[in-house]
Amino acid sequence: MIFSEYAQGLSPFCSSGAGEAQYFNELVGNFVQDAAMDACQLLQKKSDTKYRYIKGTRNIQPKDAQYLYDHRDTSKFSHWISEQMDNSDSYNAVTEWLKTNGITNQYTDDACAELLEQIVLGLINGKTITTSSLDADKDFALIEDIKQKVKSLHRPADVPVPKEATFDELIYIEELYQAYGDAESIAGFSADSLTSYPEYADDIEKRRIDFYAAVAIQRGVLELGDGILSDQFDVLKKETLDGVEDTAKRRQDNGYECMLAVMEQAVKLPVTNYILCESPHWISSKIKKGVCHHLVNDKRLKWVRKK
Repeated sequence: MIFSEYAQGLSPFCSSGAGEAQYFNELVGNFVQDAAMDACQLLQKKSDTKYRYIKGTRNIQPKDAQYLYDHRDTSKFSHWISEQMDNSDSYNAVTEWLKTNGITNQYTDDACAELLEQIVLGLINGKTITTSSLDADKDFALIEDIKQKVKSLHRPADVPVPKEATFDELIYIEELYQAYGDAESIAGFSADSLTSYPEYADDIEKRRIDFYAAVAIQRGVLELGDGILSDQFDVLKKETLDGVEDTAKRRQDNGYECMLAVMEQAVKLPVTNYILCESPHWISSKIKKGVCHHLVNDKRLKWVRKK
């Protein structure tokens, strides 16, 4: 929407029957801060120029639009629009006009002010404001607001690693044993084998730390409640699987090498769909690697292929 379309669209409801030049003065004068009106070059233009602005045969120049934007008073404009709608009993009509242009807002006067603000900004940038661009601006603003709030989230409570593996660990730990056994060509590799292979004893200890780093996120998300963040651990798992599954399919020398390759890939993943990644407390290399073990528990990943 351009300025002339906006002005002509509201004219039947807000011009009070005034001519185009006077109507232009009302629109601009009520959009600009009181203290900035005397220095506003647009208000000093000739009447025929103001007429052309309303009719769309002449465009407001970027430098004049910049002055409007820098000295805008949207509250003042909203109040003026509200008074005009009351005087002409046109609140419903203006609401419908906004709806036909794809704009819905509980407060029609504020919506008119916001729309003019965006049109002025478009004049500065040489862009025509569309309802889709307005929606996009609102979406980006919402996303930015969410990001800022996520950054301020408290750190999820640490989950200590039990001395003995729990029932929830049986699947991924068994898969690790198979990976170790595949690397050493030992069938039936088990916890008892670790005494002969201390490097794997050290490895499994680190893998369990990673697993519980992810558990802390899983529990932390639950503690956040049933809002829009309630599915974020599932989102993180899906993001991780999408990012590592091709690596997991590649042929490796053995299952242990497969696991290492997947972990290296997981650490590199941006996981941008996981909203909580905006907070360093809710994402880390350990968490990403731990999520892979959760995917093994879900039987979405395996380290050893059947031969």
